Amino acid sequence: MSKANEITKDVIGAWNAAHADVPITLIEDDPTRLNAMLAAGTPPDLVRGFGATSTANVASRGLALNLDSYVSKSSALNDSELHKINDVWRWDGKAQGAGARFGLVKDWSQDAMFWYNTEAFAAAGIPLPTADKPFTYDQLLDYAGHMTKQSGGKVGQYGLFTTAPTIEAISSMLATSGARAFNDDLTKADFTSPEAMRALQWHVDVAKAKVGYTLADPNPDGWDWPPFDARRIAMAGAGYWFGGAVAQNPKTAKFARLAPAPMMGNKRVSPTTSATGYWISAKSNMKDEAFAFLEWYVAGDQGKTRAQSGWGLPAVTSLSSELPQSQPYQADAFAVQKNEEQYLQVISFSPYAQATAVSAAIANLFPRTVDGSLSTAQFADQATTAVNELLKQGMELAGKKG
Repeated sequence: MSKANEITKDVIGAWNAAHADVPITLIEDDPTRLNAMLAAGTPPDLVRGFGATSTANVASRGLALNLDSYVSKSSALNDSELHKINDVWRWDGKAQGAGARFGLVKDWSQDAMFWYNTEAFAAAGIPLPTADKPFTYDQLLDYAGHMTKQSGGKVGQYGLFTTAPTIEAISSMLATSGARAFNDDLTKADFTSPEAMRALQWHVDVAKAKVGYTLADPNPDGWDWPPFDARRIAMAGAGYWFGGAVAQNPKTAKFARLAPAPMMGNKRVSPTTSATGYWISAKSNMKDEAFAFLEWYVAGDQGKTRAQSGWGLPAVTSLSSELPQSQPYQADAFAVQKNEEQYLQVISFSPYAQATAVSAAIANLFPRTVDGSLSTAQFADQATTAVNELLKQGMELAGKKG
């Protein structure tokens, strides 16, 4: 199960030509269908997932295969070749980053980073961010106001990238203050801490200031590339992988540059909240074949081709030299990314509720906070209650007492 624009017809054709005895059948990535297949006991052999947010859930539920024995025997995906980002796919029963491996990254980025339009910044007299001096979230809000352009009641350009108070975004902000949304055993969430309240308030302030697409004014394109390419937003919320999109338009490549992750607190943390990759079903009857595909796709010619395209950083260190640097924006992005890597940190998400469900519970309350029906304190209280109810249900299903 994957996306057709990742496991393309060309990828399938290349694999099938070399492995006629183990042909691939692609099922388009669909969480609803996946849950139905899991419930029926007939899951796909190989499943696409976000290692950062799904590892704890699929590992603790016994859905994903422990890959340690496969990795130890692999010449292409052993511990000496795997980039440390693959640790997001590790789970020791209490936290991510340690224990057995339950998946592997295909490519990745540090997702709190953002791209910006140098021309829009210059026109507004705003200093450009540098690798060693990241912006604060308060600066982003301020600068976005100066770059937002309206005429006749219509927005011609938003200053900020698309924002939403997802559990990933909130956790990333909290990490820069040395705080977290979940308690130590990941059984409860708390959005009423001063740090969490500040993160929620920032998202509310962005929506009220109308300086970027938010849940109150959704991005009609669904992601930041179309409006960034069309100069309708001055910043795009995306990590290194966005360079693959920038490569599609030479005009955009002239003004697009990558910036380090912003900070809410005083600690530099630049996490990944996706680390897209694959896990093998514990119930698969083709475990060996599924891992053979992973080796081929992640570390073979397919991985090399993806690295050269700029659509994300490779999962194996030996392919880092393939990253594009011929264009000015590519060389700049490579330098910023190389410096940013020292601030990479694994953030633990609870195994007792899917990140999408947690974010949805928070999102349901957001519009009423923006229109004033709820105060930010009430927003925080009700979000805490709603998310903890989800976690309670998950613990009950897992047979764990709260």
